[in-house]
Amino acid sequence: MKKALALCSLLLLPAQLATAASSSSPRFLDTWSVMNNWESGASPVDFAQTFDKKLVFVLGEDGNVQIYSAVGEQLGTLSMQSRPVAIDIDPRGKILYVVDQSGTCTIFNISLESGVADGSVRSRWRTQARPVDIASLPDRGLVITLEADSVIRVYSYLGEKQGVLPVPAGISALDLVPRSNMLYLLNRNGFYAALRIGF
Repeated sequence: MKKALALCSLLLLPAQLATAASSSSPRFLDTWSVMNNWESGASPVDFAQTFDKKLVFVLGEDGNVQIYSAVGEQLGTLSMQSRPVAIDIDPRGKILYVVDQSGTCTIFNISLESGVADGSVRSRWRTQARPVDIASLPDRGLVITLEADSVIRVYSYLGEKQGVLPVPAGISALDLVPRSNMLYLLNRNGFYAALRIGF
């Protein structure tokens, strides 16, 4: 849900910026169409999709991650031991990143052998503070977590700390586009920021 809000903000930002230059009233997207829709079962908490949009991963309120094709065909379920709060997926859908309420980050290798999704634990470690959201840089083997102490921490796949970035209190969601070095942040009041970062 948090990433959906961040995505909505990203989609609306260019329209709002264009309008701000010409008038003071916001402009909303007025043309769109439903491409696909389906029922995901448990109330969704977070979602991620592959770069080619062929796979959708939905974290449910029940703690399970449902894996769907782009047309809503259920390909598998990954049952979590704890209560996940956020997920991310690498662009090809081969690695799933999950953080839970206790601060455990679990990285899964995802397999789609014979059309059925399955996951095996690649690594598991703990974040320094309670995680709020997660993003990844798979080409660099890095996991980025927004944590409850208002710090973004960068970890290796094995949980080794690689860097920190303090952020203002109230940041509730983050996203990172692979290979762009752009970090996108959203706070609870709807404030949006884009930061260029270096690794």
